[in-house]
Amino acid sequence: MKTFAIAALLVWGGTLVHSQTAPPPQPASPAGVPPALPAPVTQPQPPNRWTAAQIREAFQLADANGDGQLTRAEAQRLAILPRSFEETDLNKDGVLTLGEYQASFGGG
Repeated sequence: MKTFAIAALLVWGGTLVHSQTAPPPQPASPAGVPPALPAPVTQPQPPNRWTAAQIREAFQLADANGDGQLTRAEAQRLAILPRSFEETDLNKDGVLTLGEYQASFGGG
């Protein structure tokens, strides 16, 4: 009988703890004001819509060590790479220059 009472107390106590940890209710929006919507997810512009300045800025942001070329690891930081790393690396030296990156945009 004591075992049953202890088990019942634990279940009942667990229910109280669980109900006390529920998240607080969200405040209601003021009358006439719709609730806030999440910000829309923006996609990068297609390659043919990038300006020369945007291409240059993306390259500079990805160039972590500022040496004027992108390793494969740095190229992964690019917002967009229109072609594969191998296709963009025109001289096949294992790094991308700004010129190679610009060329991947069709002349960018």
